[in-house]
Amino acid sequence: MRPIRRTDAPAWAAGSLLDTLDAVDRDALLRLGTRRRYGDQDVLMTAGAVGDAVYMLLDGLVLIVGETEDGEGSALAIRAAGEVVGELAVLDGSPRSATVRAAGPVVALRIAPASFIAFLHSHPAAQLQVLRSVARKLRSATQRRIETSGCDARRRLARVLYELAAEYGRRRPDGALLLELSLSQRALGSLAGVSVSTTERALAALRAEGLLATGYRQLVVLDPGRLTDLCGY
Repeated sequence: MRPIRRTDAPAWAAGSLLDTLDAVDRDALLRLGTRRRYGDQDVLMTAGAVGDAVYMLLDGLVLIVGETEDGEGSALAIRAAGEVVGELAVLDGSPRSATVRAAGPVVALRIAPASFIAFLHSHPAAQLQVLRSVARKLRSATQRRIETSGCDARRRLARVLYELAAEYGRRRPDGALLLELSLSQRALGSLAGVSVSTTERALAALRAEGLLATGYRQLVVLDPGRLTDLCGY
């Protein structure tokens, strides 16, 4: 269980690649590539495509979406500023395994594969941090799978909301946690491993209980303490 933090958000997500690199390696990485801006729901990369770039997230959040037979896609994870996306296809030469879509305004550094590989060869400490970044992502995916198994849909959803609040929430003066991200009910349900209809009912219940408020591109956890209790932690 992560403690809910962030009264003032750091420049990079805690534990992200840019957060863990030393100043020399970070500056060298940030000198690579081209800075690009993306609007809400813009696609940075598409599942099945060739790995023609690595993206270093500088601001905003992106949603990692896996392909499904119905064509709607299944949300797998969220990545924040300071994290790298698209590195696996560049490192192993395989097609993209997922689509990456902006969940609100995003600024990213688009880095060519050759430049990224050359950077890793010339900065061995950064190479280790990239490996650790991949390991953290795998560990996080495993942990979410564990935490959303063996419990009812309401608790699954509560645990995903807790994770989002812990990672990306901004605490308001009244103690509530504000999550500013563009996330559909389908995507939220996918992260929790529950259906859209179940997600709709669970969110309605949380709103009725005064625990959660929703608005355009935002979720507000009105009572973080009660959310923690609901998670069963």
